[in-house]
Amino acid sequence: MEQNDKILNNIKNRISVKEDPFPYFFVDNFLPLESVKKAEEEFIKFSELQDAGNERYQKTKLVFNKFEKMPGTIKKIIEFLYSKKFLQILEEKFNLSNLEPDWSLTGGGMHQSFTGGFLKVHSDFIYKRKSKQKRVLNLLLYLNSNWKEEWNGSIELWDQNVNNKKFSATPSLNNVVVFRTDFDSNHGFPDPVNCPKNESRKSIALYYYVREKSILPFTLKKRKYFHAVWKSRPSKNEPSFSDKDSFLKRLKNNFFFRLF
Repeated sequence: MEQNDKILNNIKNRISVKEDPFPYFFVDNFLPLESVKKAEEEFIKFSELQDAGNERYQKTKLVFNKFEKMPGTIKKIIEFLYSKKFLQILEEKFNLSNLEPDWSLTGGGMHQSFTGGFLKVHSDFIYKRKSKQKRVLNLLLYLNSNWKEEWNGSIELWDQNVNNKKFSATPSLNNVVVFRTDFDSNHGFPDPVNCPKNESRKSIALYYYVREKSILPFTLKKRKYFHAVWKSRPSKNEPSFSDKDSFLKRLKNNFFFRLF
């Protein structure tokens, strides 16, 4: 990732934030192709990804979030996307201040899904337990040179009530999507991936936070802000997700959780 200022200016000039269904931007050819292509090659050779579990909602998904053990080019890309100058661009474009990167990569890092895999529509957790950090942005950078649209796997953004799909983009090499997460940011790739067995859907997922101020040693937040909330699409035969929970369970989910 050389000539950072030139790269940053190019990125800044190509970002246009849209507001529907929630603030987001999409840019193709986001980073220098040589770096992203090398990162893809490293990803393919990397063998330490682990099963993400919870196959009901994210089938075949593998993850790895230990930054210090990641391949070199992937680490350099993350360092660039977590750099102070890049954070300043995000702050300007999304009207935010004092953004913080998450070097623990909680829930983020290297993500991979194979044929038959999916990630059902959901809104993400906003708070980490025992933290005053509030998650406000997701960044998804895709590393798939040969991806075909008919393989599915496109990232989808849905409106608040999951009635209408507002945006989608294929996970092709060097495509990036960044969006606010502290709104009802419903997103996913809910239809099973149909790529060949020798292919996979690969991405780098990074999250950005702001730190909330409080004069008290704790704050009170709704339970649902501490975990993903999975949602069903209209006219789809999908599992019973949180949006179909009983009244009592939804009430419990909206009770306050003590955050120290």
